[in-house]
Amino acid sequence: MNGEADCPTDLEMAAPKGQDRWSQEDMLTLLECMKNNLPSNDSSKFKTTESHMDWEKVAFKDFSGDMCKLKWVEISNEVRKFRTLTELILDAQEHVKNPYKGKKLKKHPDFPKKPLTPYFRFFMEKRAKYAKLHPEMSNLDLTKILSKKYKELPEKKKMKYIQDFQREKQEFERNLARFREDHPDLIQNAKKSDIPEKPKTPQQLWYTHEKKVYLKVRPDATTKEVKDSLGKQWSQLSDKKRLKWIHKALEQRKEYEEIMRDYIQKHPELNISEEGITKSTLTKAERQLKDKFDGRPTKPPPNSYSLYCAELMANMKDVPSTERMVLCSQQWKLLSQKEKDAYHKKCDQKKKKK
Repeated sequence: MNGEADCPTDLEMAAPKGQDRWSQEDMLTLLECMKNNLPSNDSSKFKTTESHMDWEKVAFKDFSGDMCKLKWVEISNEVRKFRTLTELILDAQEHVKNPYKGKKLKKHPDFPKKPLTPYFRFFMEKRAKYAKLHPEMSNLDLTKILSKKYKELPEKKKMKYIQDFQREKQEFERNLARFREDHPDLIQNAKKSDIPEKPKTPQQLWYTHEKKVYLKVRPDATTKEVKDSLGKQWSQLSDKKRLKWIHKALEQRKEYEEIMRDYIQKHPELNISEEGITKSTLTKAERQLKDKFDGRPTKPPPNSYSLYCAELMANMKDVPSTERMVLCSQQWKLLSQKEKDAYHKKCDQKKKKK
């Protein structure tokens, strides 16, 4: 006897109460929910995708995200994570029949060539000249110099590269549409989930709009440059402008709910709850802002600190919203006990009035 047979595993020790209440139907629902939350182009190692799984979105009934994760670990331990040579040969046969599917699509001989960005046009045009002038320089140093030179170009000269790029981009898009028509079997869109896309938050809608505007002016900008430029602007938006995007988000949310109710009726096997499709896309601050503009009476603050923050924030419109709460917290700590007691009293009075 080795004395280990009756020892509980780490999983059993970690399992909360209720972890043994999983029926076969519950486990199948768990797997279906996980499947619905996988990225449409899932091609990573299973451990990588598993580590990015949002378990709160997988949760259903009275099974929390943590409970779902534990059950998945338990189930997956019983499943083979290696493939036999037979399975590899089947995959290889499929690859030989369709070598250009998925990520290999761009290697297809008929796939149109993507146009060079304005910066790369400049780089390819000048590289040979600068390499001849500075033979001692490495490729990295040449790239740094040409990157700097491009940024210093007058807008008029830079516009030549931008216009050439935009003209070729239009041609590329026409050729790509033709390629899709000629090779429908290679396009992966049909494999993507048909679940309606979730509605965006006001900030996401604003960012998508502003990004398009920004890239029209600076089509050669990198993703990082776009994020750095737009990152702080949302927090500095006026209430009036922010309200515009709140209303757009609410309209999109309403359309999504109608589409999803119809979708749920057609796919009852997915077990999507009503609660799951009516979840608000607004933050607490955005809901309060909308209520204020709608003329709804504000709820009394839950405590003295909240009352203090509400009063202080009314005079902080020039301060970015992301910094307001930090400032409130710092200012509250500087108050004397007598001043805090006054807010306690004021808060109680407001609650009584309601």
